[in-house]
Amino acid sequence: ALRAPKWLTEEQKMQMGDYYRLANQLTDTTGIEHHVDHIYPLQGKTCSGLHVPWNLQVLVGSNNRQKSNKVPEDIVQSGQ
Repeated sequence: ALRAPKWLTEEQKMQMGDYYRLANQLTDTTGIEHHVDHIYPLQGKTCSGLHVPWNLQVLVGSNNRQKSNKVPEDIVQSGQ
């Protein structure tokens, strides 16, 4: 199950839906697969993020697969 806290407001839930709509729209418009990524992965090795709007970003699918379950600090340290 996604780690969405029960205290999310309806507005925050709508904001999350906006990320998924944007990813789909970009995929349809550009022909390049886009994903919604959790900046801090839901099941990271060193920490786990939540399914909340401020932990989401839209990435090109290949970039998201390359990021995998890395947290931002790991990406900076590895230079990716």
